[in-house]
Amino acid sequence: MAHPPAVAADVIVVGAGISGLIAARTVLAAGLTPVILEADSRVGGRILTEEAAPGLPVELGAQWIGDTHHRMFALAEELGVQTYPQFDEGETSYELAGSGVLRENEFRARFAGELGELEKVLRLLDELAAEVPPEAPWRAPRAADWDAITAGAWYDGQALSPVARTLLEICTVGILAVPTVEVSFLHLLFTIQTCGVTSELFAESEGGAQTTRFVGGTGEIPKRLAALVTDHLVLDAPVQLIEHSDDSVTVHCRGGRTARGRRVIVAISPALAGRIMYDPPLPGKRDQLTQRMPNASAMKAFFVYDEPFWRAAGLNGQLISDVGPARMSNDTCLPGDDHGVILCFLEGEQARTYGRMPTEERRAALTAELVRHYGDKAARPAAYLDGEWADRQWTRGCYNANLGPLVWTNFGDALAEPIGTIHWASTDTAVRWSAYMEGAVEAGERAAQEVIDALTG
Repeated sequence: MAHPPAVAADVIVVGAGISGLIAARTVLAAGLTPVILEADSRVGGRILTEEAAPGLPVELGAQWIGDTHHRMFALAEELGVQTYPQFDEGETSYELAGSGVLRENEFRARFAGELGELEKVLRLLDELAAEVPPEAPWRAPRAADWDAITAGAWYDGQALSPVARTLLEICTVGILAVPTVEVSFLHLLFTIQTCGVTSELFAESEGGAQTTRFVGGTGEIPKRLAALVTDHLVLDAPVQLIEHSDDSVTVHCRGGRTARGRRVIVAISPALAGRIMYDPPLPGKRDQLTQRMPNASAMKAFFVYDEPFWRAAGLNGQLISDVGPARMSNDTCLPGDDHGVILCFLEGEQARTYGRMPTEERRAALTAELVRHYGDKAARPAAYLDGEWADRQWTRGCYNANLGPLVWTNFGDALAEPIGTIHWASTDTAVRWSAYMEGAVEAGERAAQEVIDALTG
């Protein structure tokens, strides 16, 4: 069977997530010709919009942007994608450390002292994170000590009450999507620093990081970006081998497709980038790094009801629970639509445990939790949809990659540094809002500018 003819371009981009699409558009605007090779049959990467019911889009992947996500706001405006605020009116429902189900005001009154403890730890985290340069965390004055312990071990050393410690764990896992014992304390501080302060990350309402949504779903962003570079986009083209020299690259895809260019931008997660073969092989330091950057564990489950009945009861659709299965939930109703939609988050151990269960068993466990928090009406959804990321061949996890102990200090400088004609992008390589869509845009722009400088400077 004859192979397709080789595609020639100035710049080859591997991956059509936001980073790859932004990189391709940027080099195209600079007068260079890109070609984007996407392994999947769709664009978007870790963004995926599907319908939970006819005309009701929900986000199985990235969903929100925050108030300081300036690149994403500008991109949405440019692409003509409207935004709207996340609903956040009413009380959160709590269920922590044997408290039973409590509404927010009662929970805060009963555990005011414990919440004060937590606030002190968050302020300390902000102070320590301020010492971490996001472009080079390994250069922090105490990097060696911080990278030698896990975030969980540091949390355990703060003499917190069970309620405060549990709440801190839930909020952190809600961001990193792995248990805190798997993440170095330096990586936690890097995450806080790259995103601002803890109030941007750990707000119980998902505050600073999750204030705004997109009309039509987040999938509108990569779809409209792809339309701008559609003549340069190839789907169903998994990259298997990258041959590289001082002045050229040849990229080989499964099925015999090849692309030749002067530079390549690998815009997929480090773990997946490490599964591509390179000829000549990459330095061992880079390969050792990608071996130590696993994608996180996350899934989302959506319950669709005829109406958002919890709002009438003064609840905002958010729960925080250590009983589970979901540790957190969110009201994800659409403006102008009568349906009520509750999103349940399963992250870290919860995703690993419940994501491997049969769908009906998982749904039953989640339904029982929603009934505890929102009453019997929660037992009768009109529709249900969930999605887990570890089984998806071209993502193998979500939302992000996390670095365990001793990774930043031993291998971190290989994360975004170009290797000859090979450049790296993906939100995991960003220095501002890493692991978010905002970081994906930054990483795509940075990698594209490296290529533009090299080829036109």
